[in-house]
Amino acid sequence: MGLFDWFFSRPPADLANPDIQAGIERLMQNIDPRLKALAAAPARLAPGVARTLEFCDAILAALPAPQDASPGHWRDSALLSPLFTHDDELRRIISRQPSVQEFVQEAPGEPCFYAILGARLEERQGFGIALNGDALQHDVPITSLNFERHRVYLPRRSADALDHALRWALFDQIGLEILARLSALKESQADLQEEIALLRTQQAHLAHRGIGDMFGDDTPSEEHAQLARLAERIRARQAALTQSRQRLLTLDDSLAWIATHLMTPEQLLEVDGLDYRINGVNQVVGPDEPGIDVHFNHFRCHAPHPRQGVLLRIVYPVAELLPRSELTAEIARLYG
Repeated sequence: MGLFDWFFSRPPADLANPDIQAGIERLMQNIDPRLKALAAAPARLAPGVARTLEFCDAILAALPAPQDASPGHWRDSALLSPLFTHDDELRRIISRQPSVQEFVQEAPGEPCFYAILGARLEERQGFGIALNGDALQHDVPITSLNFERHRVYLPRRSADALDHALRWALFDQIGLEILARLSALKESQADLQEEIALLRTQQAHLAHRGIGDMFGDDTPSEEHAQLARLAERIRARQAALTQSRQRLLTLDDSLAWIATHLMTPEQLLEVDGLDYRINGVNQVVGPDEPGIDVHFNHFRCHAPHPRQGVLLRIVYPVAELLPRSELTAEIARLYG
């Protein structure tokens, strides 16, 4: 199934489906537990939950197979080799991750683990040297790929367990995006109310500036012009507040708003395919130049704060992790 095949018409959502039931429960608990009091909530949310789960499944299907990140094999992966410079960097990054340390403690004896490797990708512009025919050309504009902020998430015992965890992690992220937008909408209403109150205070201050207005003539004054501008601003803010309240006023309105946004999950979690041809030092090269073709799945989300980067599934042998004693000594050197 292609990444957006889920968009086309599907049969009605099955409320008896355990996954849909679980999705509804997660959404209501994470966004607003009061939704559970609405008898119509499950039926209203079910179609959006089904579509969102299909979207998450399409993302999983588009991700490459787990990449062997072990020190002896990671360079053989066209996707992993651009992310690291040497074995020691890879081992230290993976070994330091709290999620990996927790997995090792909770699952002793496991030979390996499957996990999600995330990294921020930046395209850096600069100048370098290029071979033009038989001659070297200087100050040639180049684009380089830089990877930083590596993180390892969701370590699991098997690839299937990882896919299950990632599916619900993607689903929960979409729920976070909905919650953030819902909260912003409510905050905008509060901000508009506060701004209207301040404008009215200014309006009252100008209208009652002591006895000065008692001696005014019939010609428009600067104060009258300011009052007119303030009145217009107040009318505009009141119209915006009315429009906002029409979209979101009651708990039932919130439910309708959530159900609507669930039907377009691609607008909440952006996933793009990035294709490059790069050489051995991560410089983007032309189609006829020596290099390798790579395809990255790039994710962009906004809640709880803006983040973006590439995600890969990896498998890593536990025996290759740095021993805890070495990590403890490293922490002591850095912070002791």
